[in-house]
Amino acid sequence: GTRGAGSEGGARGIALSVDGPLADGVPDGPDNLCWQAADRFLSRAFGKRGRRAVNIRLTKRIPMGSGLGGGSADAGATLRLLAGRWPRLETRELVELAGEIGSDVPFALLGVPMALGWERGRRLLPLRPPRPRPALLVCPGIHVSTPEAYGWLGRTGEDAGAASVLPGATRLAEWDSLERLGRNDLEAPVLARHTELSELLDRLRSCDPALAAMTGSGSTLFAIFRDEAERARARRTLAAPERAEGLRVLDVSLPV
Repeated sequence: GTRGAGSEGGARGIALSVDGPLADGVPDGPDNLCWQAADRFLSRAFGKRGRRAVNIRLTKRIPMGSGLGGGSADAGATLRLLAGRWPRLETRELVELAGEIGSDVPFALLGVPMALGWERGRRLLPLRPPRPRPALLVCPGIHVSTPEAYGWLGRTGEDAGAASVLPGATRLAEWDSLERLGRNDLEAPVLARHTELSELLDRLRSCDPALAAMTGSGSTLFAIFRDEAERARARRTLAAPERAEGLRVLDVSLPV
């Protein structure tokens, strides 16, 4: 995951340092969601004249452009860290700030394993997650820009898919409902422009998982299995392409 630490600084500003195994190419200024979260929090909490200074150290372990929400997690963790140090804002204000940064950030701020979100993520209903199941994350190392992916979705001819009728909140957190309703509307436009991802997802679905899809705006794919034996068979199926194509295939449990 992404790890962060913060402390007060001497001057009135934000100092962000980035390290870790996946730090290459990660911005350490205003383009970083971590920096943006700190900037918005300090401005809202103290105003321009009373702003405090913060030093933030970010240890990056989630790749950029992979659809795993690493940047959103960074921003949510930053808001929680600063709110703990300076409890000047109500939860409603923190969620509002988070939503200004990105639609996934309120969920990251909430810090729960599962929630139903609407209104661009600013309204969230925490759900009790089902029992975790064995899963695979398949990381092809292809960078997909989130703004570009949403732009593709909005173009003429890109179908977001038919709306689903949601069950009650209790049933929504059951595996049978998740298997039936699980869908990513960004998947079709992204796969249409990255055929190698489409072929990889077809290969993953040929292993007969309970659910397989693209994460977020991509490019990471996931598959959830009914038991460990199913996951082991899928891993064997992916072993040859993993070696040949340089894929990273990770064993995880979902929900986390």
